[in-house]
Amino acid sequence: MEPDIEQILKAFKAKIVFHPRYRQACSQIQNAIENTQALGEPVCVLLCGPSGTGKSTLCYYFRKLYSGDSVIRRDDGTYANLPVFYCEVPSPTTVKGLITNMLRLLIEDTPNGTIEKLTHQLITCLKTSQVKIIFLDEIQRLCFTTVAEKVRLDSLQWLVSLLNGSGIPVILSGTELCKDIRREDEAFENRYPYFAELSNFTYDAGEGSDYFATLKHLDSAMYEITRLVKGVHLNDPTIAAPLFVATCGNLKRMRVIINDALKTCLRSNTPHELKASDFFTACQYVDLPKNLSDGNPFALSYDDAIKLAENYEGTDDE
Repeated sequence: MEPDIEQILKAFKAKIVFHPRYRQACSQIQNAIENTQALGEPVCVLLCGPSGTGKSTLCYYFRKLYSGDSVIRRDDGTYANLPVFYCEVPSPTTVKGLITNMLRLLIEDTPNGTIEKLTHQLITCLKTSQVKIIFLDEIQRLCFTTVAEKVRLDSLQWLVSLLNGSGIPVILSGTELCKDIRREDEAFENRYPYFAELSNFTYDAGEGSDYFATLKHLDSAMYEITRLVKGVHLNDPTIAAPLFVATCGNLKRMRVIINDALKTCLRSNTPHELKASDFFTACQYVDLPKNLSDGNPFALSYDDAIKLAENYEGTDDE
C-alpha cells in the first residue's frame, strides 16, 4: 500500500466515536478506576457485547489513556512501568493456562508450578510492574466456552483471589454470554458492582440517533484527515441505509467497508471524490456474513435498502 494512503487509513482507524452507550461504558470503567483508588480496594466492571461492537477498542483506549514511561527509577533500581496490563484470554484455556499466559506477557518466559505458586508469582510481577488496571478480554473463553459449571465457578473464585491478593481492579470484557455471570458467585458479584453493555446499532433515521450520529462523526473525521474536496457522506441516507443492510449495524464491519471505500477513493485520479461506487467496490471484496440483501447492498435501490434496514429486527447473537 502507498505510504501516504497507509498513514491516512491509520489515522482514520484511530478515531473513536463516543456515542451515548459507548460513553456510558467508558464512564463505568472510569468510575471503577477512581473508586478503587478512593476506597483502597478493587472495584471492577464487567463489559459485555457482541463481537465487533467496540469492547477491545475501549480496552485499548484506556491503555493509551493511562500509559506512561516504560520504566520507573527508584533508589533501589530501575523497574518496568506498566500502568495498564491488557491480556486476551487464549482459546481454549484453563485458569492455569490464563495465569501462564499473563506471566509470559510480563516476564517473557514460560513459568511452571501449581496454580497457587503461579498466582503468587503473577501478583508479585503485577506489583513490580506498577500495574494499576488489568483488562482481561474475551473472558467468555474462560468461563463459558466448552467449560463445565464447576470450572466456571473455579474461574470466578480465582479472579476474586487475584483481586484480593493484588488490590488491582480487573476489567472483564466478553460476549453477551457473560451478561449474568456475576450472579453465579456472591464474592465475585460484590467485586463487580459496575456493568456496561454494548450492542450493534439499530437503524433509526433520526439525525440524533446513535447510528447516524456515529456516522456523522466518522464522516467529519474522514473528510478532515483526507482533505477530500467533495463526495458523498457517510450519514447520507443513500449511504447509511445500504451500509446497515451490509452489516446489520455492526460497527467493526461498518468500518471495514468504509475503510476499503476510502482506500478505493484515494487510489483514484485526483481530485479525490468519494462516491457510492467506492462502497459498491468495497462490498464486492469484503465478506458480509450478515448481509440482509441477496447481493451487493449498494446495488439496491434506495427504497429497497431503507425497507430492509427499517424492517430488520436484530438480536445481538453476532
